[in-house]
Amino acid sequence: MMEKLMTDSLTVWARYYKIDGFRFDLMAHQPKSSILKARKAVQAVDSDTYFYGEGWNFGEVANNQRFIQASQLELGGTQIGTFTDRLRDAVRGGAFSASGNDIRKSQGIGSGLGTLPNELVNKIKSKNDYLLSADQLRIGLAGNLANFPLRNAQNENVTGKDIPYGDQPTGYALDPADTINYVSKHDNQTLWDNNQYRLPYDTSTKDRVRIHLQSLAFPIFAQGIPFLHMGSEFLRSKSFLRDSYDYGDWFNKVDFTKQTNNYNVGLPPADKDQENWPLIKKLLAKNEGRDRVSSSDIEFSAEVFKEFISLRVSSPLFRLTSNAEIIKRVKFHNTGKEQQIGLIVMSIDDSKKSHQLDANISGIVVIFNTSTTAKVINFKGAGRYQLHPMQSNGVDTIVKQSSGNESSFSVPALTTSVFIKKR
Repeated sequence: MMEKLMTDSLTVWARYYKIDGFRFDLMAHQPKSSILKARKAVQAVDSDTYFYGEGWNFGEVANNQRFIQASQLELGGTQIGTFTDRLRDAVRGGAFSASGNDIRKSQGIGSGLGTLPNELVNKIKSKNDYLLSADQLRIGLAGNLANFPLRNAQNENVTGKDIPYGDQPTGYALDPADTINYVSKHDNQTLWDNNQYRLPYDTSTKDRVRIHLQSLAFPIFAQGIPFLHMGSEFLRSKSFLRDSYDYGDWFNKVDFTKQTNNYNVGLPPADKDQENWPLIKKLLAKNEGRDRVSSSDIEFSAEVFKEFISLRVSSPLFRLTSNAEIIKRVKFHNTGKEQQIGLIVMSIDDSKKSHQLDANISGIVVIFNTSTTAKVINFKGAGRYQLHPMQSNGVDTIVKQSSGNESSFSVPALTTSVFIKKR
């Protein structure tokens, strides 16, 4: 009867309210067969609908104990999207349920792992964590595909499903529509707050803003479907509140006038975050105001964010629609044992004369430099690429320093650069 209630409700909303997509909380607590049946019913009303949700494998239904779940590992190939914690944790750091110093220890590639260690991080362990996270992130950028080939940090040729994520595979998708890439949403702290927990105290305000934008760039330029938390472009804060449900505008406010990001409006309520109060007080003191942004910082972030969105929309190469197309066209450089730390390099090829997808460009190279220094990466024929006009004519003066010659690309610190090769 629950399945019937759910299916009947969905078809009513699709038919009479013209809702064309549905997001399911704790979707894996439903049988896979129920979700597929419900989608089929909705597609009879609106063929252009999309189902996605939380495919977490836990609780009394974990590992298909009661039925085949609508979970990450079971929905591959259905084109029903699941939020992927793989790219999320690789970028912002894991430990989503941790508190206090255990949060601070858990840096991600977007919050200093391997490049900006804070005072609690073990540098040897940090490098090993970085190498695994970098491989997980690359698979995430390739739509989290189970079968995507990659040379891992041990110089082994593996596929996405061979790279571990705890006791599960990193890659589980069989189609890019299976994957929802994100770095923050309504659950847990905002991206801004997560980063403040983890960044070294002496990180400048400008660098904190660039780090925030760098983290947003990963889901935006990844294959699959990007999911963006409202207000992320405005450096949105909830004053460190982990779960802001039912806490009103004091913590949940988004200032669309871009005057404030709502940071440090008071300690988060005790019932959610009392264990984090000592750390919050400590970092607010030791950051010495470097974590406070101005309206001009928010405006800059919003404009760069809009450029990222425009860049994604500008080419179908960022939005490949099949497993085969991604495997054929997407490639990662700077991989294996000798890789430079802090540099993720992704190319997308459209040079084949048959089946060209972009009429204007034959290739894209996206370089994510998460380190605090400029980086040079060897790349044959880099001189035939140019920085995308949206960046060379954009608001970020630092990205304009990106360049290429016949043998290499150069990218400034804490910068995501998009290079294109014209036909």
